[in-house]
Amino acid sequence: MAYDLLMRLGGNPVPGADLSEEALARYEANGGRRSNLKEIMASCDIVIATTGAPGLIKPDMVRKGPVILALSNPNPEIEPEDALQTGVFFAADGKSVNIVFGFPGIFRGAVDTCAPRITREMLLAAAQAIADCTPPGDLVPNPLDKKLHQAVARAVALKAVEQGLARAEYVPYLD
Repeated sequence: MAYDLLMRLGGNPVPGADLSEEALARYEANGGRRSNLKEIMASCDIVIATTGAPGLIKPDMVRKGPVILALSNPNPEIEPEDALQTGVFFAADGKSVNIVFGFPGIFRGAVDTCAPRITREMLLAAAQAIADCTPPGDLVPNPLDKKLHQAVARAVALKAVEQGLARAEYVPYLD
């Protein structure tokens, strides 16, 4: 789903790789562009890894400049410290970039509006709310900040109302 949101935001197919032929076929069917790890590491400015394969990305595969988000938790595809030593612009792992930023608020906004589903547009609204709550100079906001989760819930609820999905007659924080 993350690649789908990235393609919607960027308007371009996102290169992706997987060991599973079935997963790659699904990826292509959803608008992704089949690639491989070598090509991704050589050409992409932002690399997002969610493979669950610790150490998959070796330091000698990393070129100077990109952002690497090795998000498998607790053991990332490459340790952020190792990636930073190769000259990447920024590196983070699943301990610092995590779904905890979005899902409490996403679920709250959907539940409070009795929305029958969570749409891509609701997820994009949540992503924007997270970005808006991020202090200047930081990659992400504080996940313990209740205002973050309230902002995400509000953004999701407003989008549910806008899309005609809200079935609740009253959502207090939308007044």
